[in-house]
Amino acid sequence: MNINKLIDSHSDFWRIDSFLSRLRRDTLDRLATVGRLVEFRAGDTLITEGDDDTAVLLLLSSFVKITAALDGTGDALLALRFGGDVVGEMAAVDHGKRSATVRACGRAPVIAVSIDRGDFLSTLRPDPEAMLTLTATISSKLRSANQRRIDFTGCSTPVRLAKVLLELASTHGDSSNGATVIGVDLTQIEVGTLVGVKQATAERGLRKLRSSGLVDTSGRRFIVRDLEALRRLANHGPVGVPIV
Repeated sequence: MNINKLIDSHSDFWRIDSFLSRLRRDTLDRLATVGRLVEFRAGDTLITEGDDDTAVLLLLSSFVKITAALDGTGDALLALRFGGDVVGEMAAVDHGKRSATVRACGRAPVIAVSIDRGDFLSTLRPDPEAMLTLTATISSKLRSANQRRIDFTGCSTPVRLAKVLLELASTHGDSSNGATVIGVDLTQIEVGTLVGVKQATAERGLRKLRSSGLVDTSGRRFIVRDLEALRRLANHGPVGVPIV
């Protein structure tokens, strides 16, 4: 299918603050011209940590998980990226090795535009507005990572979990029968690494959230049963919420 038609069919689902949404349409069309369409099924690897390749991937649909290897103890989930986002741009800018692995994880395939580093930069370089958007995107990712470290400092595990689940519910939640279904398949291990705790600690924290009636973790997709109580916990700690 024509890349421009795919952009048209998926762009309504992109977050307004995503990289692709913030680009002018003529810039996006130029990037599509120098790129090639690729598709990934769940479990497929888009980028491998440590590799030297520097291609950039513009995600048109679905979502991916960003992970980094821990020393002999598995992988840590660092972030999630969705349709409208860009991945691989840091290696394209600094020409360094891949700092993380990117895998397709959505129930629907990931459709993306793969662009060679040189073509990506040469397309954006003459366009100050587009280069500023790229810089802002990279800065936002770094700020988000730093803010998460700050937010987690001194927080109990249930509060850390509440912060992450609230963020996911706010950005990728769907209302259903008075609850909010987070539209991402996540394991308890992955949520644990996302908040920087081991599996057993994450399981205990989630058990407390369940017993307080805040969340349901029985399926692959987390369900927030009481969004306001989760928000109070995330913002103020266990005041008024029976979690210790």
